[in-house]
Order: sequence, then C-alpha cells, then structure tokens
Amino acid sequence: MAGSRSAASELVSAAEPRRTGTVDHEGRTLAVTLACASRLALEADLGAERVADGTEFAHLEVALDGGPVRLGRCRFLAAPGSRGARGRLVFLDALHDCHAIVHDGRVADLHGAFRNLPLVLQQRERIRPEFERWVAGLVYDLSVWRRVLDDQDRLLEEEPLEVAAAAMDALLAAEGPGFLSFLDGKDRELDALVRGFGREEHERHGFYLRRMAWPFILSSEIHRRTNMKPRGYAGDAEMMRLLYEARAEGRGAFGRLLHSHAVQKPGAEAVRARRALVAAELHALDAALGRPAPFRFLSVACGPAFELRDTYRTRDDARRLEATLLDQDPQALEAARAAVEKVEAAHGPIRAVTLAESVRTMLRDRGLRDRLGRFHLVYSMGLFDYLTPPVAKAVLARLVDLLEPGGAVLVGNFHASQPSKVYMDYWMDWPLYYRTEESLLALAEGLPAHASLGFDPTRCQMFLRLERGR
Repeated sequence: MAGSRSAASELVSAAEPRRTGTVDHEGRTLAVTLACASRLALEADLGAERVADGTEFAHLEVALDGGPVRLGRCRFLAAPGSRGARGRLVFLDALHDCHAIVHDGRVADLHGAFRNLPLVLQQRERIRPEFERWVAGLVYDLSVWRRVLDDQDRLLEEEPLEVAAAAMDALLAAEGPGFLSFLDGKDRELDALVRGFGREEHERHGFYLRRMAWPFILSSEIHRRTNMKPRGYAGDAEMMRLLYEARAEGRGAFGRLLHSHAVQKPGAEAVRARRALVAAELHALDAALGRPAPFRFLSVACGPAFELRDTYRTRDDARRLEATLLDQDPQALEAARAAVEKVEAAHGPIRAVTLAESVRTMLRDRGLRDRLGRFHLVYSMGLFDYLTPPVAKAVLARLVDLLEPGGAVLVGNFHASQPSKVYMDYWMDWPLYYRTEESLLALAEGLPAHASLGFDPTRCQMFLRLERGR
C-alpha cells in the first residue's frame, strides 16, 4: 500500500530486513541473500547464479548477530519467471522460525517444544491447589456460557446477513452485560488469588490458565493474536488496531464478548488515551517554539501511527508538520502509510517518511543524527515497556541527541500498579517491563535535558518528558 506521490509527500517503502548466507551447490559455495518469506520459509536471492527448482542443499549457513550459524538441509523452490535465481528455501530436517532468523538474528527451532514437553507437563505438580480449583471452576462456567451463546449463534446461521447482523447486535446488547459482569468478577478473584506471587509463580500459573482456557482464548480476536504472536511479539500493528478501534470482534457471540471485555480494560483505555495526549503535546510544543516551519517530529516504534489522525487537524498542519515514522516491522510501516493516506485524504499532501529501523541498529549507528537529522519532538509510546533499564537508558540518550534546541522527547511506560497487569500476564501472555515514577525518572539521569513526569487520564501509563535547553 503506497501513499500519495505528490512533491509534498515523501513516502519511502519499508525495506524488509535481509540476512546474508551461503549454500553449497555441486562443490561450489554460493552466496545468498535472505529475507523472511513466511514463518517457515526464507526468501532467497542467488544473484547471478542459476539453480534448478527443487535443488537440495546439504546446509545453509547464515550470518546472524552472534556470528555465522550452520543450519540443516533445505530445498530451493524457484520463483516463477526467476530462471532459478530467486525463490524460497524450506528446511527439510527441522522447523526453524524464519521470522526470528531474519528479524531477530537468532535461531529458534520450532521442534524445541517437543523436547521440553516432559518439563512442561511436570509444571502442573507445582500449581497451587487453590489455583487449580479456581481454574477448573472458571473453565466449567465459561463452557456453560459458551454453550448458551453458541446455541444463539446457530439460530442466526440460516438468516439473511442483514437480519443476522441485527439479531447479533440485539443479542450482545441484551445478554452481553451479564457475561461481562461475570468476567469482571472472575478478574477480581484472579487478582486476589495471585497477589503475593513471585515472578516465576506468575509465569507458571499464567501458563497453566492459558492451557486450560485455550479453546476460549482462540475464539477472541485479541486473545488469539497476543497468544499466537504471528509477527513474533504481542503488541504488533494489527493488535494495536484492535485496541484503537475497540469493536466487538471474534468468532460468534462468545468470542466477541470476550474480545470486548479485553478492549475495555483500563490498560486498553490508556492505549487509546495516548493518541490525544501525543497530539496535544506536539501542538503545545509547536506553539511554544513559535510554530517553526517545518516542525519535524519522529515516532519511534510507530506501529500503525493512529495518532496522526489527531495530530493533523488542519491544512496548515499538513503544510508545516513533517513526520518520520520508524519501526522494525514492515507490516507496522504498511499500516503507518495507510494512516498517512487518511490524513492526506482529509487535509492534502503531507511530508512523511517511513523508516525500517530497529533499536539495535539505532544503538549501533554512531551517525544516526547525521542520517536522520534533528527533530522538535521525538516520541515513543509503546517501546520502553519492553526494554531493560540499561537498554532503555541507552535508547533514551540517542533520542535526546536527535533534538533541536528547545525540543522534547516523550516516552510512555505502563506503571507498576496499572490494574490490567494480571489480566495481560495471565490471559494475554503479554508481559511488560512496568516501572514506578522513580525507576522511569532514573532512565534520564545524566542526560542533558530537563526531566518531568505526567500521566494519561487513566493513570495506567506514565510519560517521561525530556526538554532540551535552547
């Protein structure tokens, strides 16, 4: 999906990450460039070499972050019209996570779960009896609710689409509040039950709950996505869309209600609230700096960039504001470009650049400021929740270094006391690096900027603001 190609709108297509490697073919070593074709296949480009469709290589050696790694046998599937220069590599002796190879620079054997099966099964012996009893009761109650709601779904199967849609809306409106109230009660019980657990106990008991409730989890769009992690992490661009739009999505009435329950949590409200908060911060800073033209801003780990719809309010904004949207996920950048298109449809062409970039490359690149330039505002709403203190501190220093005089960095981080924490950990397999006011401010120690803290309206999420002197 491409944006406007007008002179005022500069959209750079996201470059899919690449890895280099070699394969042995008939006694020769061939260089190959690799990308992620799918979870189980690599896209391969042999350059000027030609290889027959179906050729088997004894091994593939890939240059990863920790050095070259030799993988097992693989087969080359030539792309139509490529004459054997390009195609896909599929592994024959193991199932390797190709997304992890290309994007993360690591080897993840998808067969590893079978080797760990005995250890996983033993984990049940370490589940507290009271928790096991609570989960058993929960699963029974959910199965009863699902049976009743599924019966209602079946009544709609033979109806015309418009009749079925209206009937579904009526069903959700009439019976939904009762089911959501039941779920709220179970959440309160869960919070009380696991209070005082250590980190390992939380992980073990959360895993147990998800295994026992797996059929229910798969019925809800957001639960299925955060648990399955099709992009390799829970908070991907599609998941963010589900949170921002907050519609009832799922398989049947039961799945839709379970999804609705999740997207109405305080943590989800905080995600939606930060859109307006970022836009307000940008416009306040723009006014304080005397409305410079252009006002340059950078979104780090931009995701779908929904906040652009709140940021660009007028045609004057479209003419003066200049956006750089950075993310390591090509799918996120596609969604960001779609957000740019919506802004342009409303206010005319804008200057916007999308960049395929990761935290690792940002930290390694000593010429980052020369390459990207300086910005009046740099913000990152969902990145620091995943960073350890040393990495977070290093990233924050790089962001401050990108500021114009008088500019500001704004980063969000969920607070350690946010009320959706247990729900996210147990139901959604979505652990975050929560911080207190003190630990978030500590990331700014020693940086050449004035630090202050604020909260979103839900008080689930803190915002660290660093302002550079003029």
